[in-house]
Amino acid sequence: MIKKAKYLIGTAFLVILFLLLLFVGTDVIEHIFIPKRGSWIGNLQLYMWTGIGFVVFVIVKRFLKENLEWFETFTHELTHTIVGILMFRRIHTFQANNNNGLITTSGNEKTLVFVDLAPYCLPIYSYILLAFRAIATHQFLWCIDLIIGLTLAFHFFCFKKQTGSYQPDINKRPLYFSYTYIATAILFNVCVILISYWSSKNVFTSLWYVCQGMVKPLLFF
Repeated sequence: MIKKAKYLIGTAFLVILFLLLLFVGTDVIEHIFIPKRGSWIGNLQLYMWTGIGFVVFVIVKRFLKENLEWFETFTHELTHTIVGILMFRRIHTFQANNNNGLITTSGNEKTLVFVDLAPYCLPIYSYILLAFRAIATHQFLWCIDLIIGLTLAFHFFCFKKQTGSYQPDINKRPLYFSYTYIATAILFNVCVILISYWSSKNVFTSLWYVCQGMVKPLLFF
């Protein structure tokens, strides 16, 4: 009963975060399509090469087949591992095959939820490239953006293929909690990634921008 109450409280907290992120997302969309300066077409050009990269992946993924299946599993387990390390958990086992993988960790059980659900909401390669984008010179941005588009498409299809109630990572907790967590994390990532392309921002300042934006609605109460 106590455990169920914890998940209900946790879900309610996630719903609040989701609504706050919707406020940020609305602000981001207005910034792109209703700019105070310039045109929305110019703003969309910021994402042109990323969009091209996304389309390229959609075209070539059918030719990658088994290698892509292995890489999807590898990435799934790698994301578990990276987040596990960030949560100061000890990694014991890492395996990745075409159709299944395994990672075992030990540590504080309270941090396990972040490790379990990480692959379903964290585009790890995209964030790594966005970090490089923050220090790249302007002439190489198109190339980095193209690769980011490839990674975003890859993560999108991984999410589409791997996310479901059959997953032990997801169903070990109430589904309403797991899916609310994933939805909130994805919305957070979408906001951060979109903002990272603005001329005055990068992935690091975008994280801060989103967090500040979530606080603004609370100031009205």
